[in-house]
Amino acid sequence: MRNSYLVGFLFLMLGLVSCQSELAIKEIPGRVTSSVHMSGGIGKPEPNALQHSGARDAALTLQLEVLTYVNEARSQTCLCGTTVYPPVTLLTLNSRLNGAADKYAVDMATYNYFSHTGRDGSQPWDRMTREGYIWSSSGENIAAGYPTARSVVDAWLSSTVHCQNIMNPEYRNLGVGYSYNSKSTFKYYWVTDFGAR
Repeated sequence: MRNSYLVGFLFLMLGLVSCQSELAIKEIPGRVTSSVHMSGGIGKPEPNALQHSGARDAALTLQLEVLTYVNEARSQTCLCGTTVYPPVTLLTLNSRLNGAADKYAVDMATYNYFSHTGRDGSQPWDRMTREGYIWSSSGENIAAGYPTARSVVDAWLSSTVHCQNIMNPEYRNLGVGYSYNSKSTFKYYWVTDFGAR
């Protein structure tokens, strides 16, 4: 009888990790880190630099791909560490958060570092504020070394604190940043900025 409870519990636990793709189970964890802040911020938007349309299209494709995988997780019950999260509201891309995330991914790749603290001492919520995103709560996941959107989202879902950011019911908006630099340590750099106004 006891064994049947144990088997039932294991099936329940396996069902709860369904917010991850099967790739997450096979993927070797890489460098990921997460940060959360819960008080307000205000700021003025910085002017956006014009980008080449091809680069802009590629960035949008990656942003939409990450958004899709994050929202797939948010649309179902998910186990983050030992906490079960029910399905939560889907996120929408926000251009100001995209700007903050993308500029930061480019900075980390260009200057070969990996941290939530920017070279100027800024924290995630500082960079969001600089882009003009007025937030009531905010969080950031960063990762390095993952070559695809699927692999980086799976890595975040496999880590308790990153998964908690993804499943946080307070968040409504998402910004996605990505940069590649063949001369940097990890080559691939990813940033997701989460926010609610």
